[in-house]
Amino acid sequence: MVAISRSNVRRVRRGNGGGFLDMLDNIPYVSQLSSADRLLLLCGVALLGTVTFASVFLVSGIMTGSRSSTESNLANDPRLSPELRKMGLSDQALLRRGGGKRIVVGPHKLDSEENAVALDIIQILDCDGLQDEMEREWNAVLDAKKLAKEDSERWQKEEEQWNNNNGNSRRRLQMELDSVQDAVEFDMEQHQGNENGDGGDFMMDQMMDDFGDMMGGGEFGGGSDYFDNKTQLKLTARHLFCLAAEGITLPKSTTLDESDDPSIHCDIDNFETRESLLNLWSSARAQISEDIIKKTLGLVTEHKETLRGHDVHVWYPNRDQGSEGMLRVLNSAFEGSLTYNFDSEPAEDGQDDLYRFWDIPSQFVGENKLFVDVGSALGFTSMLMAYEYPRTTVVSIEPASPSWLIQNINFRCNLSEEQRSYVHPILAGVGTKHHDDNDSMMKMVWKPSMTTATRNWNIERDFDFGQDIELTVHLRTLRAILAEATPEDLPLGTPISVLNLDCEGCEYNLIPSMHETSFSSIGLILGRTNWGFIPTSKKPSSERAEDTHKRVCTHYNFARRCKECCDFPTLPVRPRLPSTTVVENGVFGDADVEDEANNSSAALESKTVADVAGSMCDGFDAWAEENQLHDVPDDYGWNEMSAYVKMDSR
Repeated sequence: MVAISRSNVRRVRRGNGGGFLDMLDNIPYVSQLSSADRLLLLCGVALLGTVTFASVFLVSGIMTGSRSSTESNLANDPRLSPELRKMGLSDQALLRRGGGKRIVVGPHKLDSEENAVALDIIQILDCDGLQDEMEREWNAVLDAKKLAKEDSERWQKEEEQWNNNNGNSRRRLQMELDSVQDAVEFDMEQHQGNENGDGGDFMMDQMMDDFGDMMGGGEFGGGSDYFDNKTQLKLTARHLFCLAAEGITLPKSTTLDESDDPSIHCDIDNFETRESLLNLWSSARAQISEDIIKKTLGLVTEHKETLRGHDVHVWYPNRDQGSEGMLRVLNSAFEGSLTYNFDSEPAEDGQDDLYRFWDIPSQFVGENKLFVDVGSALGFTSMLMAYEYPRTTVVSIEPASPSWLIQNINFRCNLSEEQRSYVHPILAGVGTKHHDDNDSMMKMVWKPSMTTATRNWNIERDFDFGQDIELTVHLRTLRAILAEATPEDLPLGTPISVLNLDCEGCEYNLIPSMHETSFSSIGLILGRTNWGFIPTSKKPSSERAEDTHKRVCTHYNFARRCKECCDFPTLPVRPRLPSTTVVENGVFGDADVEDEANNSSAALESKTVADVAGSMCDGFDAWAEENQLHDVPDDYGWNEMSAYVKMDSR
């Protein structure tokens, strides 16, 4: 055996191309480490390198994948139509500009502009939130219907059981009720001296009515009627526009009769109707503030009514006395209904009914005839004109933006496309202070409880801060409005055939500002004046009033209805039914031309205000003094930029 010692071992040196270990030998401090320590160091370095490489590779892969995925998604994004891409903007820019949802209505696709409008509706009206709110309310309605049904079944069972077990109980109950009635009648006679017992009869009638309601007309089954007001889902104009924008879906019942499901009569399934509502939204957004739009649409609901035999579903606020009164006036004397002058004022037997629009002479309506409705409110009169006198051009002028918006909804939901082509709604106040002034302003108040009374002379204490809206109204001349509103196919210079003037005082701006030729060309003026209603502190000047009254009182309707006309007893009044169409210089004349049954000598006889007004002028001097008809020196209160009167100073 050969013995080997350390002294006999010769270290073998590697050449210049030595390996990794030689490199370690050249690193300071590493050469001093043992082999085991060097091995541990090598493993640590290798592990660190592996982790670093993996991290860099992973981050790089994620970024690359995300970029390619985004590009792929945008390239295939169904929200971006070919029409939108033609705009030349980046995909991200298109999404920001409103291409974020491509809306399809049945077989139709909205174009890019309509699509943007629909998205604006969904955002402004919060249609997503409305959907959630509607579903919660619908669940409550379903619960109420279920409860009503269970109660009805229970009442019927109890009624059957009661009938089977009690035999003559009804007779005994009636005897007890008779004794109660006798006692009430006796008590009323003793305390009110009512020998006939009328007060007791009234109280007993009320008691019996209540009892009959509870018993369902003698049957227990009528009790479910109490639930009627809880089993309906209230749908507003906000729902209407969200439906038009495909922003909501009306809920449906799976267990109850489908006829009980919530619905809107306005045919939004018709693409033309839907398109017209989208166009209306675009127009409204350009002219009305967002807050007023939202508040108005939230107040308005659909109501089934009639306009002289025409079934309509009109939109107006609940408990709107103005709309209810206007419908009474327009339906006056139709198929036995009562006759009204204005709102809730029943007409006297001898009252002229010409101004109610249902018997306008044919020479004033029809093709190439112009009907101007100043202060058109929710559009009921304009709708009646479209129904009763086809092809008559109607200019519907309304200063209150909420009423203008609602009337446009009524037109779109009730009139055909052809009928709407003859009706031109304009948002503006009519009449400025001077002939040459086409731009001025006035403060007015719109009241959802009386939409026919938008005006600038409101009693301040009557303002409802929760409902009423104060507006700044743009006033324009009638000539400028007609130039904008009348269609191009209407002959140039067509005079106004009928001017309906019921605008809460605007007549004191409109009439004095009209040129004499323009005023004389009007065939028929209907409406009323408002001097006696305007508080003294807001009245225009007496000079302005005189100019207005002296002009309008030459028309029969005003001379017959307006006490202000009594200030000019000898003023000639045009015949009730002027019998000619336009003559020279566009002025309506009074020549005798046979026209149906309206050419009677009585209708064409020349009269004065005193002849036409008759007993209406009794006590006029006292009335004029009380209302300061001749005592207002200037327009200071009339022009004041306020819609309120702190107190009624009359």
